[in-house]
Amino acid sequence: MIRSATRSHTARLAAEAEAARADVRAITRLVDALAGVRDVTAGLTAAVTVVREQLGWAYASAWTVDAEVRALRFVAESGDAGEEFRRVTRTATFPEGVGLAGRAWRERRLVAVDDLAELTDCVRAPVARAAGVRSAVCVPLLAEGEVIGTMDFFSTEVLELTAERRAVLEAVAVVASQALERVVVARRQTEAEADTNASTAVLHAVSGASTAQDALAGALDTIRTGFGWAYGSYWAVDEKDRVLRFVQESGDAGAEFRRVTREATFAEGVGLAGRAWRSRDLVFVPDLAEVADCVRAPVARAAGVQSGVCLPIVVDGQVLGTMDFFVLERVDLTPSRRAALQDTAYLIGQALTRFTAAEQLQTAGRELVASIEEVERNVLAATTVAGEGQRLVQAADDDVAGLGRSSEEIGQVVRTIGTVAAQTNLLALNASIEAARAGDAGRGFAVVANEVKELADQTARATTEVGSRVAEIQRQVAATVTALAGIRSIVEEINGTQQVIGAVLTEQVAVTRSILG
Repeated sequence: MIRSATRSHTARLAAEAEAARADVRAITRLVDALAGVRDVTAGLTAAVTVVREQLGWAYASAWTVDAEVRALRFVAESGDAGEEFRRVTRTATFPEGVGLAGRAWRERRLVAVDDLAELTDCVRAPVARAAGVRSAVCVPLLAEGEVIGTMDFFSTEVLELTAERRAVLEAVAVVASQALERVVVARRQTEAEADTNASTAVLHAVSGASTAQDALAGALDTIRTGFGWAYGSYWAVDEKDRVLRFVQESGDAGAEFRRVTREATFAEGVGLAGRAWRSRDLVFVPDLAEVADCVRAPVARAAGVQSGVCLPIVVDGQVLGTMDFFVLERVDLTPSRRAALQDTAYLIGQALTRFTAAEQLQTAGRELVASIEEVERNVLAATTVAGEGQRLVQAADDDVAGLGRSSEEIGQVVRTIGTVAAQTNLLALNASIEAARAGDAGRGFAVVANEVKELADQTARATTEVGSRVAEIQRQVAATVTALAGIRSIVEEINGTQQVIGAVLTEQVAVTRSILG
């Protein structure tokens, strides 16, 4: 009896010793496995494999937090618990607080259940019973104080989770968390450097472009290669139909995906590009195949296209178009990468704003040149008219001067006629006197002399009237000459001013053209 108890005690001690050695081996080998890890997925795969094998679990899986949808997504597995259980595991997601993994995430500590089938909010519970999965335990993984993932382990029998084994699993979580934190920090540093280099390259590409088309093409290529995307495309807003239309592409994601892309259009709010258009902000999707309203979703799954991001290109407050980029794997978009991509979209928008402003300046300049040239033509026409007016004024001046001379000559003739009329009147008077002396013999001569006297009087009156009118004409001619002189002076001044204006306008046209290049 004593011997039997002793053997039982010895066996228990041996089992405890073996368990302790297994715990030590698990920690030691986990440290070794994670020492050179440079990738989160590789680190999680190594961790669940080592721990499962060393601690005797039937199946294990690893999960990472998808920051976009705030849910845990499957990353890696080890062991076997039946094909159906594995299938459900690989396709499941767990929001914070839901299921075994979601509880470990929310509580930030180890969570264990004796029978997974009794966990009613876990999608794996129904299939667990059929697969014979019983006990389960899940530990959260933290980096920089935030839960970044979980690891869970399953057994096909009910296991008692001793304090020692619980402590070991918690230690496993700490070791794995520290290793993953190193990976996350290193990746962030590498990504930050890559983001800076890519943003700088985009800046150089758009700054060195001579046209908006060159800027867009250069930015599309630079963002795709600089940030490590497999394929990118640019879409422009068709203002008439209010849809996004394909413009150009960069990279490759399979012939079928490219064909569908080139033929597609997106209304505002529809698909990845349409959502970026409506939100006027970056839109990221972990898996394009899950975007139900995107025409590229079905072919994306077949082509292996997964994560995608779309950037709106905003110019003067209006969305001019969008750029989207895709990769052939599922990736997370870190805050720093998101900010870097938003910066590149801003750089592109600024470059296009510059080109738009330059184009508007060119248009305004051309219109200004056309207006100045039109004014210049009008001024030249006015100058020609003024010159013709000056010539006509000079001709009129010459004609009036001739009229003045003719009037003077007429006046001279009138004066001569007046003198002759006066002399004739005097002779007629003398003849009348002589006829009176002659009596009857001179009566006929007296009649003639009287008629001559009357004719002389009429001539004298007529010449007096003509002389008066000629004098008035001469006065008016003198006034006209003075007025024409004033007009000629004004016309000459106008002509000179228009010539100056014409010269200034010619210079303005030349200067404006030199500014426009």
